Amino acid sequence: MSLSLAIKKRYPGFALDIALEAGDERVALLGASGCGKSCTLRCIAGVETPDEGRIVVNGVTFFDSAARVNLSPQERKCALLFQNYQLFPHLTVGQNVEAGMDRALSAARRADLARRYLSLFGMAGYVDRYPARLSGGQQQRVALARMIAAHPGIYMFDEPMSALDAYLKSALEQNLLDLFDVLDATVLYVSHDIDEACRLCERIVVMHEGRVAEEGTPAGLMRRPQTLAALRLTGCKNTSPARKAGATVVEALDWGMTFDVGAPVPDDVAFVGVRASYFHQDNRVERGRNSYDLTVARVSDSRFERLVLLDPPRADSPSRLQWKIDLRSAAPEDLPRQGDVLRMHFDARRIHLIRG
Repeated sequence: MSLSLAIKKRYPGFALDIALEAGDERVALLGASGCGKSCTLRCIAGVETPDEGRIVVNGVTFFDSAARVNLSPQERKCALLFQNYQLFPHLTVGQNVEAGMDRALSAARRADLARRYLSLFGMAGYVDRYPARLSGGQQQRVALARMIAAHPGIYMFDEPMSALDAYLKSALEQNLLDLFDVLDATVLYVSHDIDEACRLCERIVVMHEGRVAEEGTPAGLMRRPQTLAALRLTGCKNTSPARKAGATVVEALDWGMTFDVGAPVPDDVAFVGVRASYFHQDNRVERGRNSYDLTVARVSDSRFERLVLLDPPRADSPSRLQWKIDLRSAAPEDLPRQGDVLRMHFDARRIHLIRG
């Protein structure tokens, strides 16, 4: 199974210009809202038509502007799972799963296969129900069974978990992983959630303003992002425009802070980034290299973390630094509070430099 795509499409105020190659793998399209992720899937499925370019799936040309080829959505036989699952409300669960099957199969055979695919997701007992009587999670499992039943050449998911609560999302991620284990096909998974993309996919393609900004393995992108888009989408909360201030020194312009990164700083460095859990409180009496006394502006707690907002040295800074503390390993009396002045140390090895 394979995908080869190079297309352009212009919208009012936006242009999609993307090239992508994929094999038997799970590829996440990661990006902010409006960056072109969903547009890409719709063009592959034939729901939208590119202005120019070529789309080839498993050796079959879906679209080629030069050769004037443009297969219909039905001819492309793609599986595209949207956020709302798009089950047919007038059909039962079983009939929904049968809808994508080969009509040459007998009715009895289609019904048998529908139950078999539904059983993979624990939904065989709901075969005679209508979608309106199912929860969101149950509807998604039916949609997944329908995808398998259609035997598509490529599987595509457009943020299918965006409307689910945390518990249901976790359970359904396991359903997806179970599905992926038995697939021998290309999977494209659209998301703006880096953790979701890391758990479900083997490769991540970062999209920004209609183009591919960067791509790589989840671990590789986390360790060494090369673009500002990738740095932010991989969860880095602290970013600042930067300039080279010495052979191994970079200045974070928004914060009024300089860091010695212990390695050559490129002449064209444009941004610096520090993840919210990649620096720590420094309790030494003397301030060391890459250490600053910062004032706590605000704290807020989630279930397992305290988020601490720190005022940087620059008085008119446009942004505050975010620092995360694991509440499970910290003593309550040691937790920082608003107004505290903390000596914070920034590990040179964990400071990201992004070139212009």
